[in-house]
Amino acid sequence: MVPATAVDPTTNQPPGVPAYDPGVAGYNVQTGNVSEPNDRLGAFSIAALRGIPILGPSVDKASSALAAAMQMPFSDRSFGELYDENNRYGDAVIRENPHTATAGGVTGAVAGTMPAVLAAPEAFGAGQAPLYIRSLYSALTGAGIGGADAGVRNGLEAVPEGAAWGAGLGALFPGIGQLIGKGVGTVAQRYAGPAVSAAERMFGRAAASDAALDMAPRLKALGDSAMPMDLGPNLQRQAGALAATPGEGQAIVRDAIAARDAAANARIRQGVDSTIGKAPDLTAIQAQNKANMEALGPEYTKAFQKARAVDTAPIADNLESQIVNLRGDAQKAAQTVRKMLNVNGTDVLDPHPGTLFQTRQAIDGMLATETNPKAIAVLAEARKAIDNRLAASVPGIKRIDARFAELARQNEALQRGQQALDSGRTAPRPAELQADITNGALPQGDMLGPSAVPLRLRQGARAEIDRIVGTNANDRVALQRLVKGEGDWNRERLVSLFGQNRADRIIGILDRERTFADTSNIVTRNSETAARSAAMQDIAPGKTGPGIVRSALNLRFGDTAADAVDKVIGGAKSASQRASNSELARLLTSNDPAMMSRKVQLIQAAQRRGDISAQRARELIQSTAVAATQQRQALTSR
Repeated sequence: MVPATAVDPTTNQPPGVPAYDPGVAGYNVQTGNVSEPNDRLGAFSIAALRGIPILGPSVDKASSALAAAMQMPFSDRSFGELYDENNRYGDAVIRENPHTATAGGVTGAVAGTMPAVLAAPEAFGAGQAPLYIRSLYSALTGAGIGGADAGVRNGLEAVPEGAAWGAGLGALFPGIGQLIGKGVGTVAQRYAGPAVSAAERMFGRAAASDAALDMAPRLKALGDSAMPMDLGPNLQRQAGALAATPGEGQAIVRDAIAARDAAANARIRQGVDSTIGKAPDLTAIQAQNKANMEALGPEYTKAFQKARAVDTAPIADNLESQIVNLRGDAQKAAQTVRKMLNVNGTDVLDPHPGTLFQTRQAIDGMLATETNPKAIAVLAEARKAIDNRLAASVPGIKRIDARFAELARQNEALQRGQQALDSGRTAPRPAELQADITNGALPQGDMLGPSAVPLRLRQGARAEIDRIVGTNANDRVALQRLVKGEGDWNRERLVSLFGQNRADRIIGILDRERTFADTSNIVTRNSETAARSAAMQDIAPGKTGPGIVRSALNLRFGDTAADAVDKVIGGAKSASQRASNSELARLLTSNDPAMMSRKVQLIQAAQRRGDISAQRARELIQSTAVAATQQRQALTSR
């Protein structure tokens, strides 16, 4: 314990110093008289210095020492004498002006605490936590500061009492502040709008940087699975910083991304199915077509029962002329067909119409594999001649042929449709596909009514889309590229197949899913080191370092008290940052219509800061309100 300085009981001053007399006109440094007992400015300033928590006595002594040092060049007295006289002067003016001194002391206490409050407001009862939590933090902080201040001023034995007073007052301040804040906030809100939290400020800054303050209609355009983090790189980097920072905010962001990614396959299939119908079973369609073709066999048999003998001499003569004049594959094709017209094993032409029918079918098989254009020309001419002769000799065969050809065209259309979205040389150009659809609808031969070729083209393309989705659903970037293509061809071909509206919806589904995939990649997998590190500076819990209280105490009454208070301040600051991170995570991941009203407030705050014009704010608020209403209606109708 430090002994108190000895005083003369008759003067209440140190030995040899004259008594302070308020009635004396002046305070002379040589005689010890007070010259200005009503120096209110001095009383206020000195009391303010002394009132600074913990540091006050040291600051006051430093001030007296500085004044003494400045007086020495102009005085013949020692530094110690001048220092003592400055301290006595301070005591005198404070006693003479108690009310002014009290005001100064309060000012010093508030001003001295303000840096700590700004550094860690949660430790002093501010922030978003419940009142009882804030009161607890404030009580702990008050106990630390009160105990430390008492120890510095009056010795270690005064620490318990100072800590108790500090804890009591600290516990009361958050509640009192909340009551006052409600009254002040009501008035302030009337003129300045609602308060905006730290998380909302960060969210608003990122949204403004991404030109995404009109997020309500943009989220609506992206669908129910969209999140604000999808709307721009700054919002994505905020989410990425949260995803890399342990805490509830990390869980909120990662869980939202994981849930959306897990539902991507079902979401894509449902969207495509609702747009262009479920994928057909091509195997079943082809099997049915084959069965229908085979069912025509008995009808051909009946038709040949009424057939007349055929004269194939004109066809044979034409082929023999070509055999003489042609060479190579074309000559071989003519020779092959000519032999087919004979009775097997002879050079005599077969008059049976069945032989001519089989020859036509054989030519169809040859045409399917032939690549030489001259040989194809010979075969096509021969087939046409045979077909005409059959039509004249076999009543009704052309109607059966037309039905058979329709089924064959449908099979070809299924294959053609599966190539519609290809990017290779076999893929049809948009104009070619449109011609296939237009001309394919026209009946061929003796068929009546429209052909099913366009339907089969669409079914083939729909089945191919289903195959692409099934094999690439986990790579939505590749899926979008395969269906949409690199240029405009696939969009034009989809329009030809399914119409403009459906094509736009299909591409819109895939574009949205690519946006979601990009967000997922940026937020949870791609580090974007520099940009994410910058964002993390806003959401990382602050580090207290050596501690503001430790520095203030300068180890004057031990490390234990300093550590305790520093931990309280650091812990409160970290807890507040975690709460702010959780709030920011919810803002970044939710498109709940209930949150849109809060986003309207962010728009208003941006207008007050001058980030956007009043006209732009009105437009954004209106679009936000419309989108929120539509989204509520959609949710209600489900």
